[in-house]
Amino acid sequence: MKSMINFENQKKYSYPFDYLVIDDCFDTETLDKLLDEWPSDKLAYAGSVMGGRRQISNTGAEQAALGWMGQSAPTWKSFYDYLNTDEMMNKFKKEFQPSLDTWGCTLEEDDSIFGLKMFLHVDWSEAGDGYVREIHADSQKRFVNFLIFFNDKQWDGGDFVIHSSDNIEEFPAPGGNYVKHYTENDAPIHEVVQAKKNRAIFFLSSPNSLHSVSKQENTKEYRKFIYGAYSRRDKMRPVFSNYTNTLKK
Repeated sequence: MKSMINFENQKKYSYPFDYLVIDDCFDTETLDKLLDEWPSDKLAYAGSVMGGRRQISNTGAEQAALGWMGQSAPTWKSFYDYLNTDEMMNKFKKEFQPSLDTWGCTLEEDDSIFGLKMFLHVDWSEAGDGYVREIHADSQKRFVNFLIFFNDKQWDGGDFVIHSSDNIEEFPAPGGNYVKHYTENDAPIHEVVQAKKNRAIFFLSSPNSLHSVSKQENTKEYRKFIYGAYSRRDKMRPVFSNYTNTLKK
């Protein structure tokens, strides 16, 4: 399978959790085609969530993105098909293997997209004034999350913020819910990864993967991005569960 992502550009980090930052994620031709096919007309009618974000998705009741890709977005369909494979999911298993052991990853050999136990979720989003995300880690059914940005900043804020969990003594227990919001006293800022055209961020959805989005203001052009995640279909089986809720690293 030919890679549509320039993984040779990746910078890998293991603190405060595992993540990759890839600049020039796509080659110029592919990026131009993805931008030409960007679903602005679909997003214009999407409802607003999270204070100022409108989105369409490949999942949920409407699955609006699937019809759009099939009808008028062949490059996006190719990219979606490229991501929606066990080969790609296994790449991240290898990339983040040491932390899978640390956090007691419960994925087994038959936990696969092909075997219908895992699935790829993708949102195509535009964010405007008021969009913000609190400090949190994503759902326990997530394995790897990612963001890819499609325009340079013409707004203030709206950046991906990585937080340290060093001050946190206890995480939510496995089988509970990671979606607990923290303060900067609990989880101080480690790094701000600026939203930048053709930049991708992939990160392991471990209990310590605390992140936020700084409040977006003074928007002259909507922030265009996709959010995605490889997730387990069984919501009752967290991906990382063989650890105590007392923090041990």
